[in-house]
Amino acid sequence: MPSKSLISRRHLLLGAFAIFTLPTYLRAAPQTLSALQSGGHVIYFRHGATTWSGVDNINWPRARQRLLSGAGIEQSRMIGDAFKRHAIPVGAVLASPFARCRDMAEIAFGRVEERMELLGLLSDEQGRAARIAYLRDRLRLPPQDGANRIIISHTSNIATVANVRLAEGEGAIIRPNGSGFTVLETPMPQDW
Repeated sequence: MPSKSLISRRHLLLGAFAIFTLPTYLRAAPQTLSALQSGGHVIYFRHGATTWSGVDNINWPRARQRLLSGAGIEQSRMIGDAFKRHAIPVGAVLASPFARCRDMAEIAFGRVEERMELLGLLSDEQGRAARIAYLRDRLRLPPQDGANRIIISHTSNIATVANVRLAEGEGAIIRPNGSGFTVLETPMPQDW
């Protein structure tokens, strides 16, 4: 008969294996889709897939920045098409000033309001606390226009504020309540 410690280790290893083999996203549930169609939510996207070339320096020209790859452009189109297909109302579309974030906003939603406050937290230490406070406020305050607020930025920002790490193109559907917020789901682009 195996010892208790061996059984415990086996269960621990099996549990760890199960965690790492589960999908990294949730499919958008029908009740979540219905809630989004009613407005009042925030959808935070990490920018779409990138080329992983270029450097993250906001002062550099677009050609020297890390840009969306062909897959990232397609992800952006898929997301925009899904919002139209499901009649999800879109209000403000806020994005980090990096080209990959602005491009995703333009491709998916046809417009963008560039916000320096959404600059990645790892990009520049100066103003970090103010950027965290800005995002926290955008996540906790419901949109007043009856639509949904879109934010396209970087994983470091949402990880710091909401303890959620997003893959490129992944979104976080957030229900604000004025004093805080709840992350409902984290769909990948193909799950919209």
